[in-house]
Amino acid sequence: MNNQALVRARCILRANKLVHRPKEPATAGVQNLMSSRVASSSFQHHRFAFSSVAQQEQSSTDRRPSALEQANLDVITPGHSIFVLQKYAADGLALIRQSDFIKLCESARPGNMKDAKAIATALKEFRRNNRFVLQKAGARAAVEGMIRSSISNYKELYGKPRLHAAVFVADQIIDEKTALYFAIETELVDQVLGEIQQALTEMEERGMQVKIEIKEKASGDEDDDEKLLFKTLRVTEGLVKVLVNRSVRPEFNMKKRAARNYLKRLQTVAGPELSTLKLATDIALSIGGAAVTQKDIVDPYAAAWWTKGVVDESILKAIADAESREEEAARAAAAEEEAANTEDDSEAEEAGEGDEDAKDEKE
Repeated sequence: MNNQALVRARCILRANKLVHRPKEPATAGVQNLMSSRVASSSFQHHRFAFSSVAQQEQSSTDRRPSALEQANLDVITPGHSIFVLQKYAADGLALIRQSDFIKLCESARPGNMKDAKAIATALKEFRRNNRFVLQKAGARAAVEGMIRSSISNYKELYGKPRLHAAVFVADQIIDEKTALYFAIETELVDQVLGEIQQALTEMEERGMQVKIEIKEKASGDEDDDEKLLFKTLRVTEGLVKVLVNRSVRPEFNMKKRAARNYLKRLQTVAGPELSTLKLATDIALSIGGAAVTQKDIVDPYAAAWWTKGVVDESILKAIADAESREEEAARAAAAEEEAANTEDDSEAEEAGEGDEDAKDEKE
């Protein structure tokens, strides 16, 4: 009996211990599970990262050398480089790498116009023959290389050679065959316009007249300086229109195939900034006057849908001031001409009276 009571007491104590034993928090198991999952995911991440690095290293080592790397030229110039690249892609199957084109542009020598022309030729040839898509880095290298090569390497640079160089580069930007339209940034256009403005300032400091009379048709009797200034005005107008046309998204009005081809080459849709418009306005005012500036520079800019017809007040004020100065100069010129005609008439009358007196004396 005592043994049975003892056994029963032990069972009761054991049951009480099981009931009143402190339970583990329910989140402990979840935390353990989460920690195990994090550990496994971090392991997988490191494994994948290691594998991707290994693949990149393997691809970099297995990358086929470019055309210029295979040629291993002792002297790299744009002329040598374009010859190698043309030969490399002569069958039309091989494509020109962007890195090779950038090397070609970076090899342009200062003050060597042949190198600038070689870059312009490369832009046209690669686009036409090898489906070459110019990117922003390539466009920057091309413009900087042409500026560096086309500006004469003189100790004291006269404004006229600088103007020739800037007009040449601007012509390449406007030309659709070079594809600079699709990839050039506004900053580079401002750089070219800045070179033009600086050249005009230097020419004025040397006493050269940069303002010309704008004619509807060229007579052919213009001198070389007048032709250069007229071309400068034309390329300035062209640069503004290029940026404006690109910024209004013309692909929306194209047919599907034309829009696809256009978008394949398009790298940026940046339009003219306020700095661009100010530079172009100053150049046009210096050469053509207020009416030409309003018609060829400001009006195309204001016609873009994103400007909503709003033009900066400083630009409008500059045009208005130039117009008032031109009117004053025209009035002064008319007054001088009238005074000169009056003086000629009075001299003619005096001469006529003198002849009559001499005739009377003879009689």
